[in-house]
Amino acid sequence: MNEIIPENTPVLVTGGAGFIGSHLVDFLVSKGHSVSILDDLSTGSLNNIESVKGDPRVTFKEGTILDAGLVEEMVSKAKLVFHLAAVVGVRNVVEFPRKGIEVNVGGTENVLRSAAKHDTRVVLASSSEVYGVSRDIPFMEDGDRVLGPTHVQRWSYAASKALDEHLGLTYASEGLPVSAVRYFNAFGPRIDESGYGSVIARFMAQAFSGDVLTLYGDGNQTRSFTYVADTVMGTYLAGTHPDAVGEVFNIGSGVETSIRELAHAICKQIDCDPVFKFIPFEKVYGPAFQDIYRRVPSIDKARDILGFEPRFSLEEGLELTIKWAKSHYESANNSDDVK
Repeated sequence: MNEIIPENTPVLVTGGAGFIGSHLVDFLVSKGHSVSILDDLSTGSLNNIESVKGDPRVTFKEGTILDAGLVEEMVSKAKLVFHLAAVVGVRNVVEFPRKGIEVNVGGTENVLRSAAKHDTRVVLASSSEVYGVSRDIPFMEDGDRVLGPTHVQRWSYAASKALDEHLGLTYASEGLPVSAVRYFNAFGPRIDESGYGSVIARFMAQAFSGDVLTLYGDGNQTRSFTYVADTVMGTYLAGTHPDAVGEVFNIGSGVETSIRELAHAICKQIDCDPVFKFIPFEKVYGPAFQDIYRRVPSIDKARDILGFEPRFSLEEGLELTIKWAKSHYESANNSDDVK
């Protein structure tokens, strides 16, 4: 059984103006909780939390999780922390690896240290990237991780997220209620080409503009695309279920889809010609880059312990995302016309 969290329970969401974080904030508010948001707006946006603007239950603070004093202040007022703030997006990780390590590890240390001081429950947002290039499909939480060499900066993100998990599980072994969730390719309204859902955001922008869709590599690499409402539900369950403490959970759809298949699915819904241009990864991210060819989770653990069950198919999620993206695209064009 899930714990019943009383309405108006104070909750802190770091990275709450980001893609997943803002949807989590919406969900928490709908459940009657008071929510504090900490975000430095490096990849997040105030537009993402426009829906809760003016709500007396929601407070926003612009700042970084590297500010230990600020983190301490905000954690001290919360009973539950969802820690989503991080450097995200492959391009950001490749271009600014040191920043990614410092923010992802140092910031998580600040959150956990403050939470331990106040005995505050924490959910750490991790990533499917931690599995690296493992060929043990589907990925299971207790499976081995296989990463590339350290000179390939992509793996710095996987290493930082794995270290976050190590820190969290160490705190859990010392009595702090901590859980971790590994996200698998979340997408939905508010996706952005510079962060989460980048491939879907890119395809949609190109399709609306009548451009050729650009596929990196051969397009046969696979992912488990997960609609954001399902991602949020899995995250919430990990923060409220008593048996989740000290555990790590894959949060994904469990369905394997190639990038080519994704492109065709988007073209089918937008009614665009499936004309593709293939670009080598090294032309996008530089010569020292490795891609993950297959990435699909086992969600048996989340299903068995949390009762997590994805509700949205890829097609249903794309329909909702395209509806949002179309409105977003038209609004942007109208704004340009006015200028």
